[in-house]
Amino acid sequence: MLDIRNGFLKISDELTIFPGFSFEQFKHTRFYKNQDGVRIIYLDEQQIIDNKKYIVSLFFRNGKIYMVSLICCDKEFSEKDEDKRKILHDNILNELGINQQMEYGWGKISSAYDARSNVSSIDIMYF
Repeated sequence: MLDIRNGFLKISDELTIFPGFSFEQFKHTRFYKNQDGVRIIYLDEQQIIDNKKYIVSLFFRNGKIYMVSLICCDKEFSEKDEDKRKILHDNILNELGINQQMEYGWGKISSAYDARSNVSSIDIMYF
């Protein structure tokens, strides 16, 4: 999934995100569909990362990657049980040995549940 030593995240054979990854670099991938790089970019199809299916969203700020959001779709949750997906994400990070309290030279990774939008995600934030 994520190399915590350097912040490289392999989403697919055609797309690896890393600190300093630019919107210009994204434009040269098959995932570029005339997005503007200002709004959230949702990749069209679910991506298989470490044998799990994810909805992947990219956030750019000033032309550089700021955050990657992953929502695991291996299990279905009803709208009222969406907060349980956070437990799934916590377990995924624990299995990978990722400490959510840790900050790295390149950024940090966490599992979050946003009650206002009722969305759970694994967020990889780049400094």
